[in-house]
Amino acid sequence: MHRSSRRTLLRAAVATAALAATLSAPLPASARDTAAAPAPGWTGEAAPFTDATLVDVAHTGRGGMWAAGFTVRTEGKVTRFRPVVAARTAPGAAWTPVAPAAAAAGEVSSRVNAMDADGARDVWLVGDDAAALGGRVYTQHFDGRTWRVVPAELPAGSEAGSLLDVDAGPVGAWAAGFAQIEVSRTWNEAKGGWIIVSRTAGIVRHFDGTAWRDVPLPELPGDYWYLNAVRALSADDVWAAGYDGDTGSPLLLHYDGSAWRRVGAPGVTDLPGQAQGLAVTAAGEVWLAGEDWSPEDGSTRALVARHDATGWHQVPVPDVPARLFGLTARPGGGIAVVGQTLGERRDALAWTWRRGRWTDLGLTQPGPADGAAPVGNAATGVTGGRGGWTVVGTSTAQGAEPQPFISVRSRRG
Repeated sequence: MHRSSRRTLLRAAVATAALAATLSAPLPASARDTAAAPAPGWTGEAAPFTDATLVDVAHTGRGGMWAAGFTVRTEGKVTRFRPVVAARTAPGAAWTPVAPAAAAAGEVSSRVNAMDADGARDVWLVGDDAAALGGRVYTQHFDGRTWRVVPAELPAGSEAGSLLDVDAGPVGAWAAGFAQIEVSRTWNEAKGGWIIVSRTAGIVRHFDGTAWRDVPLPELPGDYWYLNAVRALSADDVWAAGYDGDTGSPLLLHYDGSAWRRVGAPGVTDLPGQAQGLAVTAAGEVWLAGEDWSPEDGSTRALVARHDATGWHQVPVPDVPARLFGLTARPGGGIAVVGQTLGERRDALAWTWRRGRWTDLGLTQPGPADGAAPVGNAATGVTGGRGGWTVVGTSTAQGAEPQPFISVRSRRG
């Protein structure tokens, strides 16, 4: 894999070609909640910046909420990424930029691939390797007073790498992603250059209160696999998920406090596709969301699975071409998922699962005011409570810079 191609691995990747419209692909009668009242409307809230990609959103307690993403700028032949962070102190309050977050990053050029918070005094951003950090991976922490860049080491021989997810919690932050590692280097006399062979492998890091430390993963067959998500229930119960290029299927790993092991889950890890996100409910259930690729017709469908006391079980999903980027546990049980529909148009989607039923929340589609330009919308982060849901994502029109959107649904779904 060439260094430039690693940018396609972002768990919150945003598609750019679509038509601006409301989500119209209906849920099948067997999957939708036919007894539910019409979904309440969504309200768009203004992000405090433009020309940016939003990837994640998190509660910080006492009504506070933060959203994070990045901007892209071309300076000559160099592409630079800068973090952007926005905060809202209470429902209905205006979103304001968190300038110290960008200032603390200094000359670091990196995307923000994920954000998580364990209250307002423990907030993490994670991203990519950066030249300004000597090739280490950019992560940034807020302790309630100060933003601080905390670089994470890559394995020896790494050419590139990214952390694609982070889980902040009382047992310390966990982060997962991948590294591109050199395997061999041969001098080509005819071309006067090196022929470099590399492999891509997943990585996991745990923050011990002082620095990120490597938590070794098992050796897997093949030379291309990565991790998109990580969630910890406790210090000896941690899950990570992603993609195994050797089988072309979702990958699940579990940590028991001593070592990681690969976990097989019939109906989940034997499907073509990948896992994009994980969430944990208050009852201790682990949920997975991602995409399922059909080898018959080449289509993509949403993938959802749940782990309980009896193991992993695939959850039937609406028969709509779609991929899922983010999910969150909902109060009282179940989950909310967000992503993007596929096909002739690509719209942001938001569904909830509760008591064995899916409900389409009817997410309003952002787009150009005049409706003149084709738009692709993708919802990449979701959080919520009994008061409603907040979804963030990005809207991209042809020939224009990506624009962030924040949508709020005040009533519970």
